[in-house]
Order: sequence, then C-alpha cells, then structure tokens
Amino acid sequence: MIPEALRQALLTPRRVAVAFSGGMDSAVLLACAARVLGPERVIALHAVGEVFPPRERIWARETARQLGIRLEEIPVDLLALPAFRENPPDRCYHCKRHLLRLFLEEARRLGAEVLWEGTHQDDLSASRPGLKALSELGVRSPLAEAGLNKKAVQALARKMGLPQAEKLPSPCLATRFPPGEPVTREGLYLVYRAEEALRDLLGEETLRVRYVRGEARLEVPPEALPRVFSQRWRIVTLLRKWGFRRISLDLEGYSSSRPPEKA
Repeated sequence: MIPEALRQALLTPRRVAVAFSGGMDSAVLLACAARVLGPERVIALHAVGEVFPPRERIWARETARQLGIRLEEIPVDLLALPAFRENPPDRCYHCKRHLLRLFLEEARRLGAEVLWEGTHQDDLSASRPGLKALSELGVRSPLAEAGLNKKAVQALARKMGLPQAEKLPSPCLATRFPPGEPVTREGLYLVYRAEEALRDLLGEETLRVRYVRGEARLEVPPEALPRVFSQRWRIVTLLRKWGFRRISLDLEGYSSSRPPEKA
C-alpha cells in the first residue's frame, strides 16, 4: 500500500517526531511512519494556540488515538512575535520557523532525533515562504522526497482509511488577514466565531471571513452565492453582533488559489 519510494524515505533507525496539524498531508505521513517504523517509534507534535482552528485539535487527538501514537500538544503564542503580529508578506516564514524550533526542542526532549513534516511535491512549486524554514532547520519532508503530489497523497489517505481523505483544508486563522493588516487576538476571535456561526446558518463548510480594518469580507463558493443573498440580512445582523462594522461579499466566490489582497 505504501509506495516504495516513500517507504525508503521513512526508513530510519531512530525515533522520529512528526509535525501534525490534523490535516490530510501530515495525517498520511503520520500513518505511514507508524506502519513502517511501528507506532512506538513515532511521536506526533501538534501546535495549539489562538491562530489554530480548535476543530483541528479534535482531528489530531482522534487520529493519534486511532493510530496508537503518542500525541504531544505544544502551546504556541505566535502573537508574541512582532514579525507575525505585524503580518508582513513573509509572515508564514516567521511562523513556520518559530513552530519548527519549538517542535525540534520538544522532539529532542522526548528522545526523537528527527523531525518530519507533511510538505508534498506540489507544495514545492507553490509560493510558500515557510519552505525556507524547513531547509534552514534541517526538517525533512518525506512525502516530497518520495515525489508524492496532492493527488497521490489523497489516494493514499483513502487506501489507508483516513477520514482526512475527504477533509476540507483548514489553514490557520491568520490567513484571514491580508498582508499589512495586523493580526490581533480580537480579530482572530471575531473571524473564528463568525465563520462557525455562518457554517451553521448556511450549511456551507467552505467559507472564509476576511478581516480588513474591522470589515468582514465574506467568501463562499460561487454555487453558494444565491443562498447567501437569500440570507443576507441575517448574515449582516449576525456579523454585526460579533463586532464587525461593515460586511461585504466577494462576488467572484471563494478560491484557495487566489493570492491575498493587501490591506
């Protein structure tokens, strides 16, 4: 089931730690590591903090339990970093470097000499400032080393029976702030509560509430736009209740590939 190239990338005589977000890519890496090395030689490290959607913590805990792998939750206060809080274009680099340094320290404390994370082949051709931190700190990406792209990772997740195979991406809440818009605790709380409330109201999982100078900019898939228009006054009332001064709707619809606009 596990491709031979990936099996070879995972072979090591040492105990390993895996940076585990709870999403599909790192779940596949974690499950494959457990099968190749044995769950007793694998530790899952999961970051918790205000920028991470709480539902990801639930996914991480349940997956680690099912795989029989030890899960360590690492508290992270990214807002203590000016380079993160001020939200420059390379915010993801500073975030990734800080997280990985914490994970490396925890891995060593727990007796793991190697840290792996879930970057795959497609990520290498995308604009991802965080990739620079991987090479700087010597963190390995076995999925990318084995040449697996997103499609191959998803196929492997399905073969292994991982529920993440059909899970929608859930990036950190700081992605709701365009470059130049400071990331604040209040803003993080607002976008999280607003998105959760709108999911319940619209029955739509794929949506984003962007935070721009106190304004909520709602993005939903194009096919969900009629539903949003039919509920627009309820949406306005709901988001104003959470503290947004103005509410607007992106008529192009949500797209994960669109670059973020600047504040």
